[in-house]
Amino acid sequence: MIAQEAHRYLTPLIIIAVLVQVQFGFYATPIWLLAVVIAYLFRMPAYNLTSDPLGLLSPADSVVTSVSNAHDPYLDRDAIRIEFEMGMFDPYILRSVTEGKISNFWLRQPNSDSNERVRAAWIRTDEDDDAVMVVHPSRSKQMMCYYAAGERVGQGKKCGFLPLGSKIEVYLPEDSIIEVKQGDKVTAGKDIIAHWNRS
Repeated sequence: MIAQEAHRYLTPLIIIAVLVQVQFGFYATPIWLLAVVIAYLFRMPAYNLTSDPLGLLSPADSVVTSVSNAHDPYLDRDAIRIEFEMGMFDPYILRSVTEGKISNFWLRQPNSDSNERVRAAWIRTDEDDDAVMVVHPSRSKQMMCYYAAGERVGQGKKCGFLPLGSKIEVYLPEDSIIEVKQGDKVTAGKDIIAHWNRS
């Protein structure tokens, strides 16, 4: 399945390929090959999403690059930070780690001198658990987010699109039960990265 975001690139490319094919035949081959590459890069695999009320799911097809105790600058709390790195050829779909209401959005890290633009979303569950998802600029410098503050998002649901991949951080409460380690390869919406602590 091809993500809908690919249409803005594929539609004109296919039109050009057809016109060139009609006029020049074989010379359209490189254009068709480019269309195939774009279709592959913008694919949206049909995963069976994991359903676990206490589970937090991977936000993207990626590799876990770090799991550490850190200060969450968005909610000003001590937290566990899990960092992910998407590959250029991984699916570009961003999924919500948990179900809940998006309480706030940030475009920059609070109290930081850096001018780096980010997309940070604070998701609060119905049980008042807080997770913060932070997306750093992708290689293409494009970040598409499909929810606004005040809206609800489902566990593992598509909530954004990151052309050419990106770095993602997830901040969780200190007592979260972490299920991944550095170097793990995880799949968006399928692999559990942590559990809320209910003990």
